[in-house]
Amino acid sequence: MKCAFDKEKLWSLALNELTDAEKAEVNSHVSTCSECTEELNSIMTFWNITAALPEPEPSADIKSSFIQQLETYKQEQLAKTSASYQVKEIFSKFITILFTPRVAYGLGMLVIGVVATSLYFQQKGTGKSEVSMLSSQVKEMRELLALSLLEHPSASERLRAVSYVNEIDTVDGRLQDALLTTLNNDENVNVRLTALEALSNMTADPKVREGLIQSIQHQESPLVQSALADLMLKMQEKKSVRSLQNLLKKPETNEAIKTKIQATIHQLNT
Repeated sequence: MKCAFDKEKLWSLALNELTDAEKAEVNSHVSTCSECTEELNSIMTFWNITAALPEPEPSADIKSSFIQQLETYKQEQLAKTSASYQVKEIFSKFITILFTPRVAYGLGMLVIGVVATSLYFQQKGTGKSEVSMLSSQVKEMRELLALSLLEHPSASERLRAVSYVNEIDTVDGRLQDALLTTLNNDENVNVRLTALEALSNMTADPKVREGLIQSIQHQESPLVQSALADLMLKMQEKKSVRSLQNLLKKPETNEAIKTKIQATIHQLNT
């Protein structure tokens, strides 16, 4: 039978957010519950990985990559109104003069703030079409910035990129593909988990669902395997059973994860 203990308390214990009495209560339960012991061990492993995130020096190539994408964006938007063109020119000048990899995100947020202010005043003196056009440009700037940061050599910046995607109301195919690529190939487990969390909000899209199913076979981390199994169960995605079964056949798959996957397959088949 599945343990009904409040799992949020396990996270609070790991984050040292409990009182002494609450800690005693949680520790007492964990000492007698194998399921919660396993869950707590997974949480502690997750935080240990997070604490050990590397901070490599930014690549010199990121500026040229960003500028190249920006130039493509400018060409596509050149025919639009003067107001939108001025927004792009401001963005380009800021990036050209002040750009460094570590402040890319901050500059992007600054420009978005300028655009938001522009939107406010545009509402005072122009029609809805102009406001709609500028809103669309804000979205495009966010997407461009997120795509660029997903290629950043620093894991913390890639984490920032994924969290930035969560602020976009409707994520387009480019960002979905970039997130799936991150989920499958990023060297950092924490980044992959964060990408998976972002993708879990897009499962209404059949392409994303299929991408998540295909991702199962690419995962070697027990944490990511476990999170994917949970998501497949939440989605009631029966098409994932074969991929989960293939994961069971791999000799390197963690025994605890195998047990969880077997339970997931059983629930999906019932």
